[in-house]
Amino acid sequence: MSLKRSASITLIAALLVILSAGMVFAGGGQQGESQAASSGEWKWQRKITLVCPWGVGGGADGTLRPLQPLLQEILGVPVEIVNVEGAGGANGIVFAQKQPADGYTYVLATQSIILLDLQKILPFDYQKELQPVAKLVHSTNLLTSSKKFQAGKYSNFQEMIAYAKAHPQELSCGMLTATGQDSVSMKQTLAAALGVSIPDVDKYIKTVSYGGGAELSAAMVGGHLSLGVSGSEEIQGLIQSGDIVPLIAMSENRVSSVPNGPCTKDLGINSFVGSWRAIYARTSTPQAAVDSLAAALKKAWDSPSYQEFMKNAGYLDRAGYATRAETQALAASEYQIFTGYLKDIGILK
Repeated sequence: MSLKRSASITLIAALLVILSAGMVFAGGGQQGESQAASSGEWKWQRKITLVCPWGVGGGADGTLRPLQPLLQEILGVPVEIVNVEGAGGANGIVFAQKQPADGYTYVLATQSIILLDLQKILPFDYQKELQPVAKLVHSTNLLTSSKKFQAGKYSNFQEMIAYAKAHPQELSCGMLTATGQDSVSMKQTLAAALGVSIPDVDKYIKTVSYGGGAELSAAMVGGHLSLGVSGSEEIQGLIQSGDIVPLIAMSENRVSSVPNGPCTKDLGINSFVGSWRAIYARTSTPQAAVDSLAAALKKAWDSPSYQEFMKNAGYLDRAGYATRAETQALAASEYQIFTGYLKDIGILK
């Protein structure tokens, strides 16, 4: 055998050894990644986006803002809040559903999205496309009155109901979504108190939709709007100033912000719908990422600063944090409530 041929064979053999070694290392790396994924570990590599389907300054946005720095510290990566408002929350939900299911985009959702889904307003199947990660808060809706408007007419819930019966269509009630959870709680409450069907509430009290909570509150303070439905956390300052008067809490128990005011259960009215807010992810999101974020959310929720925020906002009147399974069960029960409501008002058959 020639010296030249021998060198060529040796070189080929060496290359085969190197190639085989590379395959072994590559296989080992893939196996390591597989083991990490199966063990539930998730390594955050870049910025996380939390989509808020409502505007800056509202109750939904306000729930996320104090959470943002806590999550950044816990997860070790930037956390960005992106507000994509409009269409009663539909724009933000659709935006989030169109993002890659890579574990880095999540969306804040409420039961108002359930109502959009039931009405087929969303361009996709909400229950199939999105899954809860964890629920953060569950507020209590208040039916309130404009202090300026009510002067000389009524001073409490029962007197307001008597006034509405005697002056049909004079009172108007503002809310953010005419077919949202605020409308459900308001019409369930007023129908029971007036002794009429849900569709007949409009014969006594007109409903008006507003683009944001600030606009609604301004109309009430100015006396241009007589009644309003808001989460108790959104109008505490105006209640304390006396510009807005709480008439009734739509809940099973009285609320801490209005301890002497009645709740619907006190009057035997079964009207307990209140806005809850939960983080959702696309259902095809890696489970390890969902689990990691859920653990971080719980840790942030338990932190002294977030607990203080919830106390000040009145969020501790109801159970706030809930696991994925608990949130899914709550959503399922409210699908039934809202289906019945939409049938009562003639939107669903």
